[in-house]
Amino acid sequence: MADQQQVAASRRDIKPVGLVMALVFLAVASIGFTGDPWWLFTTAAIWTAAAAVALIGVLLLFSALPGRRRRR
Repeated sequence: MADQQQVAASRRDIKPVGLVMALVFLAVASIGFTGDPWWLFTTAAIWTAAAAVALIGVLLLFSALPGRRRRR
């Protein structure tokens, strides 16, 4: 029983290195699509900030919801 709880807890952990690498890859992909490496700091800064705030809001919403647990 303790092993199942430990496995379930390890699935929920966010790995910071993976998160940073995902953001780096997204930035590289967006530069590849647009062809301009500075678009993030000029025209898209407002949309990027809005997307970040929306993402934080969604994450806060999910963290406020009760977790799903199996009952035996």
